[in-house]
Amino acid sequence: MTGGFGHNGGPALEEPVGTRPGQCKHCRHWRPPPEGERQAYEAFRLGHSRRRVRRPTGACDRVLIGNNPRPAFSATVGEFGCRNFQAAPPAPMPKGGGYVTIWQGGRIVWEGAEEAIPARFLQEDLDL
Repeated sequence: MTGGFGHNGGPALEEPVGTRPGQCKHCRHWRPPPEGERQAYEAFRLGHSRRRVRRPTGACDRVLIGNNPRPAFSATVGEFGCRNFQAAPPAPMPKGGGYVTIWQGGRIVWEGAEEAIPARFLQEDLDL
């Protein structure tokens, strides 16, 4: 066994907060662009869509630009870094179940989140 208990030896699930680069996407002040804009841009970038989409930008009201000591409001991309970077706290770990695979007769009959197991597969509903 190469890793600790319950670990399959893969990469860490989260970067420690202190090692994140000082970019807007890791800052507590930055508000990311809407998910729809990000998905449309990604589809355009990968060539799945011919509709031209500008690169999505988020917003921050505490950007320090140049030598000006006063914070300003600015639209920024996630890779931008200003001198007012403050690392965002890590996202809370979700509580609840994990990923479940149900086998019957040597083949997979259902896969998904533990909370979404169909009633026909729940142990208490079966006549065992």
